[in-house]
Amino acid sequence: MNIRKISALCAVAVFTVSTAYAKEIKIDANNTPYSEADAQKLAATAVGMGVKEPVSLNGGSGSGSITVSGSSATQCVFKVGNGGALQIQGLNCK
Repeated sequence: MNIRKISALCAVAVFTVSTAYAKEIKIDANNTPYSEADAQKLAATAVGMGVKEPVSLNGGSGSGSITVSGSSATQCVFKVGNGGALQIQGLNCK
């Protein structure tokens, strides 16, 4: 299994676990076309990957990616495509 597949599986696992516990994440700013529930899912996944609360979600419609940052140096970029519904296609956290 290559690194991309392993990374994608880890992202899906974190996303699943983070939504199962449903802790309310503090969001300072949400500049995305997604609902509050979808923003919480993205924020919870990013917090699980090391972003510290409160978080900011940035990415306009049509950009294809959402950047989630917080009070730490860690940032997560979600590749979400250009559709209206949230569909995570990739995740990169640094």
